[in-house]
Amino acid sequence: MNTYQLSLYFLFVAALSQALIGGFALKSSLQRDLPSERWRLWVALSIGTLLLALHHSYTLNLALQTGLYDFRQATLVMLAGLATSFAIWQLRRLKS
Repeated sequence: MNTYQLSLYFLFVAALSQALIGGFALKSSLQRDLPSERWRLWVALSIGTLLLALHHSYTLNLALQTGLYDFRQATLVMLAGLATSFAIWQLRRLKS
C-alpha cells in the first residue's frame, strides 16, 4: 500500500469519525432536560464537527479527482478525528 492509498484511507476515517461524533453531539443536544449552557455546548460541538466532516470529505474528493494529497496532513487529521471522537464519547458518558 503506497502513501496515496493510505492518505485516502486516513481521510475517509477522519471524515467518518467526524460525521459520527457530529451525530452523537447532535443527539446529545436533543436531550430535554439539559441546562442552556450544556445545550449550547452540544450544539456548537455538533456544528463544528459536522463542518469538519464536510471539509475532510472535500479533501478526500480532491485527492480522488486530482491525485493531490498530503500524507502528513491526512495522518494528523485522522489522529485528530479519533482523539476528538474519544473526547466526545467521554463527554457523552458524563451525566448532565
